[in-house]
Amino acid sequence: MSVGCPEWSRTQCGQGGKMARAGGPGPGRPAVGERIKLLRLQRHLSRRVVANLVGRSEEWLRLVESGRRRLENVQVMIRLADVLQVDDFNEFIDRPARRGRRGKDAGDDLVLALRKVIVDHPGIQVAGEAAGPVESMQVESDELGRCQEAWASSSRRYSVLAERLPAVLAACRILQWQAQSAETADMLIRAYHLSRELLTRTGAHNLALIVADRAMTTAGQIKWPVLMAASAWHFGNALLYLDQADECRRYAVATAERLSMWSPDSANRTYLWGALHLLAAKGAAATPDPLEAERLLRLAQAAAVELSEDRRICGLVFGPTEIGIARIEMALGQRDFDEVVRIAGELEVPDGYPVGGRARFRIAVAYAFARRGDDVAAASTLSRAADACAEDLRYDPDARRTLQLLMDRRNHLVRTDVVRLAALIDLD
Repeated sequence: MSVGCPEWSRTQCGQGGKMARAGGPGPGRPAVGERIKLLRLQRHLSRRVVANLVGRSEEWLRLVESGRRRLENVQVMIRLADVLQVDDFNEFIDRPARRGRRGKDAGDDLVLALRKVIVDHPGIQVAGEAAGPVESMQVESDELGRCQEAWASSSRRYSVLAERLPAVLAACRILQWQAQSAETADMLIRAYHLSRELLTRTGAHNLALIVADRAMTTAGQIKWPVLMAASAWHFGNALLYLDQADECRRYAVATAERLSMWSPDSANRTYLWGALHLLAAKGAAATPDPLEAERLLRLAQAAAVELSEDRRICGLVFGPTEIGIARIEMALGQRDFDEVVRIAGELEVPDGYPVGGRARFRIAVAYAFARRGDDVAAASTLSRAADACAEDLRYDPDARRTLQLLMDRRNHLVRTDVVRLAALIDLD
C-alpha cells in the first residue's frame, strides 16, 4: 500500500577560562575535564601528582581531563577541589549538555506562522483567512510534496518551509476536518512529520512534540502500519530533544516490537525496524547507558547491512550511511573527539544524500576538529557544511560552538573562512 511518502536511496538521489555552568558546557566554555586540566596547569602540578593526591591513577585523570570519563564519586570530587584549591566541589559535577537546546528566541521568528497554525483549529480559525483558501486535495498534496523535496535537497530548506509549510499544514488540517478520510489523514500526517522536523531543527521542541503526538494519534485512527511506525519514530525523536532520553529509548523499542504485528515482512518494515532501533540507541547513549546503546546499535546495524542502501521514508532516513552519522553523533555526545574523527575517516557521505544528513555529518566532525585544536580542518569542514546548506549552520548549536571556538582563537590561517562563516550564521 502506498502511503505517499517520498523515498530516497543512495542510488537514486546530508577556550576560554570560564567554568561551564550546570547543564553542560556552553559555546566557548570548557567542560569539567578541561577545567580540571586548566586548574592543574595553573598550579604547576603534574598529572601524576594530582592523581596520587586524590587516590587515582594517572591514566584515570587523563581520561577525565579529555572528557572520556565522568567524575561520579563525591569523595574524589572533594579531594580534587582541595588539591586544586576550588571552594565548591559542585563545580566538578558533570551534567550532560542538553541536546539541541538554544536561546529562548532561537528560531522563533522563522516558525511564528507555523506556530499560529498549530495552535489554531479548523473549526475556530483564530487566524481567519491568513492561511489562504484551501485548494483541491491534489493541489495541496502536490504542494506538500514540493515542501518535502525542498527539505530533503534545497540549500534554502528552512526559508522555503517557513514560507510555504504553514499554508500547507492549515489546508491539510481543514481537509481532514471536512472529509475525515484515509487519504486526507495521510496528507495531514505527512505535513505533521515535516513540521516536526523543522521545529526540532529550529529548537521549538515543545511544538515538535505536539505535532508528533498529533501525527501518532491520526495514524492510529487509520491504522496504516508504516505511518504508525514512522509517527512513533517522530514522537520518540521529539522526546529525545526534550531530554527524555530513556523515554525515547523505551518508546522506540516498544514500537519496533509491535511492528511485526502491524505489518507483514517487507523492505519498508525492515527500514522502520532499523530506524527505531537506531533511535533507541541514541536514547540509550544520551541516558547514558553505553552497553545498551551498543546492543541496540548492533541490531540497527544488522538491518542496515540487510538493506545495503539508505532510504527516506515519511521524514526519516535509515541505512548504512545514517548508521555512520549516528555513531559520530553518539561519540560526540561522549566527547570522544578522536573517535569522531576516526569514524568520519571511514564514512563516505555521498553528495546526493539528503542535505540535512550531510550538514549534521560535517558539523559534528568540524566540532570534533575544533575541540582537538585543529583549526584548519575545523574551518574547512564547517565551510563544506555551509556550502551544502548555510541555514543549517544558523540553527545548529554545534555549528555555533565550533565557530565561537575558532573566533576566540584568532588563528590567522582560518581568518577568511571564519569571517565568511560568521556572516552566514549571524554570529557576532
